[in-house]
Amino acid sequence: MTKTERIKALLEGKKLDTQSMNLWKHFPPYDEDPKELVKKIIQFQDRFQWDFVKVTYQGLYSVQDWGSAIKWPERDNVWPETCSSVGVVTDFGIKHDEDWAKLNVLPMDQGSMAATIEAAKGVVDHYKGEVPVVITIFNPLTTAIKMAGDKMFVHMRRNPELFHKGLETICQTTIKLVEEMAKMGADGIFFASQLGTYDKMSVAEYEEFGRPYDLRVLEAAKDMWFNIMHMHGNAPMFDIMSQYPVAALNWHDQLVDISLADARKKSDKLLIGGVEELKVLGTASDEELKAHLKASMDQVPDGRLILAPGCCVPLYVPEDRLAKAQEILATI
Repeated sequence: MTKTERIKALLEGKKLDTQSMNLWKHFPPYDEDPKELVKKIIQFQDRFQWDFVKVTYQGLYSVQDWGSAIKWPERDNVWPETCSSVGVVTDFGIKHDEDWAKLNVLPMDQGSMAATIEAAKGVVDHYKGEVPVVITIFNPLTTAIKMAGDKMFVHMRRNPELFHKGLETICQTTIKLVEEMAKMGADGIFFASQLGTYDKMSVAEYEEFGRPYDLRVLEAAKDMWFNIMHMHGNAPMFDIMSQYPVAALNWHDQLVDISLADARKKSDKLLIGGVEELKVLGTASDEELKAHLKASMDQVPDGRLILAPGCCVPLYVPEDRLAKAQEILATI
């Protein structure tokens, strides 16, 4: 079976002959240049042969063109290793309530949006449908907090009308980007929500500022067949976002109080998770890691699971360790 056939089989409710796994990560500094990023993603995929390719850009691509100042990491690496850190915002583009109303919808043919599209197209064209390609897309609220930091909550609660204007602009830009991804033949989006979590927002707030915009973006992605909902955070609003029109769900199942087994009772969607990436993946003994992976697999007896981290594998975990995890999985 091709990688695409394996994922489609899982989505159809079938068990695979071997357990699926994908241990994705960030790729600094290659992610600052689309051509370098394509080269690194292909090298990574060719080494590990995951059942799908996740195109993971630098995490600030969605805010670059709106004026935030970014400090990029030092290049303390040699090919094909990655840097030990990622870019960080040093000066937020949004500082005041009224700044949200000044945003303009970004064009797709210049700046960071153009670079993002170029990288995605390079990966999609390379795999030509044999391996599913999923593009990382941040939901509008996540882009908003990346533009303003925690002041976003103050703006949102103090002046919701202006904040909605900003979200509308971000949403329209995100929709345009997703439409470009669909047009070029991407198989899905990895739709990341970092604020749909009870320790950040109330349900009422997310229902007003999150969900309506999320659904508009997902509507733009409806013709892609492998959309994944990534519910980032310590207390994800699983009951809300698991109902979104997506094919698969990913969240920090090893770190929060919603296990894989809990999720299977709540949803029949494909589950992606089961690997504790912060400590276990990097430091557990071989036997401990084997037991960890088997315990996750046992929680989903129907086999409709892709073993994966709750978010990106930390940069301090060497890629050789990912190879060791694959080797251990083959013995289960």
